[in-house]
Amino acid sequence: MILPFPRKLDRYLGGLFSRLVVIILIGVVALFVIVNFFENIDKFISHGFRLGAIARYYLYQVPYIAVLMMPVSLLLATFFSIGELSATFEIMAVKASGISMRRFVVSIFIISALFTAGSMYLNMYIVGTWMKKAETVMAVEIEGRKVPRSRTFANDLTFISGNRVYYFRSISALSSRADAIVMVELEGEGRVRKRVDALYGTYDTLRGQWILHRASVRNFRADTVEYAYFDRRVFEEITQSPFDFLRDEKDLFQMNVNELRRRIETLSRSGFEVYAELTELYSRYSFPFMNLIIIIFAVPVAAAMKRRGKAWGFGISVMLVFIYWGLSEAFKTLGAVGKIDPMLAAWIPNLFFLIIGIPMWFRIEY
Repeated sequence: MILPFPRKLDRYLGGLFSRLVVIILIGVVALFVIVNFFENIDKFISHGFRLGAIARYYLYQVPYIAVLMMPVSLLLATFFSIGELSATFEIMAVKASGISMRRFVVSIFIISALFTAGSMYLNMYIVGTWMKKAETVMAVEIEGRKVPRSRTFANDLTFISGNRVYYFRSISALSSRADAIVMVELEGEGRVRKRVDALYGTYDTLRGQWILHRASVRNFRADTVEYAYFDRRVFEEITQSPFDFLRDEKDLFQMNVNELRRRIETLSRSGFEVYAELTELYSRYSFPFMNLIIIIFAVPVAAAMKRRGKAWGFGISVMLVFIYWGLSEAFKTLGAVGKIDPMLAAWIPNLFFLIIGIPMWFRIEY
């Protein structure tokens, strides 16, 4: 049996759904910015209320907010569009003409797929970089600091500089000391050329030198390994100060997917664990797909709403998205610490909603 292809109905529902998504997305982004602005207004005023800098600060956050709020926008647009058509008996007319509900909402899936593609692009290449710019604007232009971030202490810090990877169990710029230091130097082909392990190190601020204590040095040459042990030695090849190590490294969230891949490759070759990096990378792909999965879940619920009202749809939308966000953050944490596979950690929330949504989809009334 060949189903009719109602082009006018597709354009009608697609146009209504698209307008609602855009309007709702603009509204929730604006609401987020307004609430955050008034939370920080004391800080803005105390630092001179630089209007241009404040505008840029929020502009750089728009891609992140849009990606975060896209599932909410698609959910609400689905409930409101189908609810509106149901309230005016237009869905009843569509069914009476022999068009199934599943066929009728094809345009919603097509438009949602386009929004998903845009969300994925933003999440992969724009969000992290722009959030880093927002942090810099806040620190330098609004607060008047010379550097965007001034951490003085960190635990489990991994730092990549050129062909070297540094790891510190702890590092403090105030005490000029680091504990459990590992430095791995790579060759051009990605092989390990040198590895330094030290129990602890101190930084001579006057001479700009690192002094490593109880340090072992391994040089890898062809099939041989040259080993040396030093109770105390100055390592002039480490040129960064504790402040440099603490200031220059980006958070994983502030990296795009290309930077994450390079970091994963470098750390893997150096023998370091990359659970957190892999979980963040896979999450960049999995989170936007929630936009499509949520539609599979939302259409059956919206079709069953009938005259329950838009407030009911809004409440269901908020509840579903908060459940998803909670699951996503919980599994990301488990994946980052290596408790479960990073890919599973990124995709389990989507699979959870998909498993619930598919049976509901097949129970849609004709």
